[in-house]
Amino acid sequence: MNGKSLLYGFIAGGIIGGTITLLSTPKSGNEVQQLLASNVNNLMNSLSNVKEKTLQLKSQVETVATEGATTLKAVSTDVKNSISEWKRDVEPTMNDIQRSIQELHETIDQLESEIKRPLA
Repeated sequence: MNGKSLLYGFIAGGIIGGTITLLSTPKSGNEVQQLLASNVNNLMNSLSNVKEKTLQLKSQVETVATEGATTLKAVSTDVKNSISEWKRDVEPTMNDIQRSIQELHETIDQLESEIKRPLA
């Protein structure tokens, strides 16, 4: 719910409630003024509570956003470090595989050259 809508609702409700009270009450003007003042005080207290709750919510959202950003940075750093470590761990194996592939190529080349030699 939008804070402005809530504020407008409280104000409209207070005005409508006050107007209905003035038009339908058999009380004296002094009693109506006291009742109206009481309603205004209640409305102001309600608005104050809404403002306080809104500020608390804003603070909580800011805290969550800050903590989320910090956590995201930490996770990102951890992932980068893990990838770097994995690359370091895999590099010797990759070099061995490349060396084996090169040896196979050389062996195939030797076999091809032997096959192409004429039989004498």
